Amino acid sequence: MKRELTVLVLVLLLITPAYSQITQEDAIDLLEQYPAVRLDSLLPKTAFLGWFRNLVGSEAKITWEINDCGEQTGVPAVDQQRDFPVCFEISAVLPDRRIIGVAIAVGTEKKGLSGAPAVYNIYIDTDRGTQHIKRLRDLPQALRPPQNK
Repeated sequence: MKRELTVLVLVLLLITPAYSQITQEDAIDLLEQYPAVRLDSLLPKTAFLGWFRNLVGSEAKITWEINDCGEQTGVPAVDQQRDFPVCFEISAVLPDRRIIGVAIAVGTEKKGLSGAPAVYNIYIDTDRGTQHIKRLRDLPQALRPPQNK
């Protein structure tokens, strides 16, 4: 068992790209200043991270990570040839246990921070499944509890 775990860890290290070009701190610094309106023209001019924190509320548990935007194939021979996008993914667990996530592409593995940040994925996970949202402007409405009639 111990040997299989060691082999699994080594394989994961070999196929997982190193995001040495972009650190979590770099992405946070960028999005603490980056206007939400640049990610969606109907959002306010306030910084994206401030907008997100305000949207989910003070009781939400917010986490973030840097990842490959879900683009790895899992085939090392293919993945080694690619310059993966790098996403800053922020998620929040709301008091009602829904999970809201927004992935923003902030550059690529090889180029580092490059180009204008762009929304890559928006989702809400509930006990009934995952709902994908197309635009940030639609997220506040999607977070409202359903009206009982």
